Amino acid sequence: MPATHKTLIISNERLSPSVWRLRVKAPAIAREVRPGQFVQVRVADTYDPLLRTPLSVHDCDPGQGTIDLLYQTVGTSTQLLSQRQAKTELSIVGPLGRGFALPQPSANGFAILVAGGIGVAPLLLLARDLVANGINVRLLYGARTATDLVGIDAFERLGVAVACCTDDGSYGIAGNVVDLLAGFLQSGAAGEVFACGPNPMLKALQRLAGQRQFSAQLSLEAYMACGLGVCLGCAVAAPGGGYVHVCTDGPVFKESEVVL
Repeated sequence: MPATHKTLIISNERLSPSVWRLRVKAPAIAREVRPGQFVQVRVADTYDPLLRTPLSVHDCDPGQGTIDLLYQTVGTSTQLLSQRQAKTELSIVGPLGRGFALPQPSANGFAILVAGGIGVAPLLLLARDLVANGINVRLLYGARTATDLVGIDAFERLGVAVACCTDDGSYGIAGNVVDLLAGFLQSGAAGEVFACGPNPMLKALQRLAGQRQFSAQLSLEAYMACGLGVCLGCAVAAPGGGYVHVCTDGPVFKESEVVL
């Protein structure tokens, strides 16, 4: 059974009209977490709401014993979380789930990270580990509008090259991030692809992978009520029949392992 940790909020910072970055003191999680894993957060000191909220681990600092959680205020639970103040305690279960499989370091190692909206959340910690392993990293980041693009500077500080696009053309290229990836691949770039975003984006990326014959690892966004594989609420169809569960079999899958 995953451990429940009593953590201390260090900061809860608003990055955009709807996106926040929560930093908590959680030494045990910071030591253990791997890119792509998530935690379950009790957002209030009461049992209303009853269920914990699943959030990807955005970044961690094992030396300081802290983890960062990036979240978007889209409902009651995340609205309550945005009201939590520094120096108060927060109950967190984790780390949970199957994260990204990192490629072996090589002289010409290359990785392409593809983020859609709040799907950027698990990719900073991934970028940190990839860079630490000597792998060149590119981030392709798409959102609806410029204010939805957050945390770009953190990737750039790691030496990650960032290209952005927005649906309304308010920042970067006008269009969606899968089209941006297609153009990037058309230019002759190649590398392992790691992606996170809404299911329509990931489905489009699956189609592109089939057309261009590349493999990808997809971090799925799903509502995980329990996070432990008990409630079966996060089931996703698998090729050939049957289902996989985002909380325990994922949230990271090869693009060939799920039907979106």
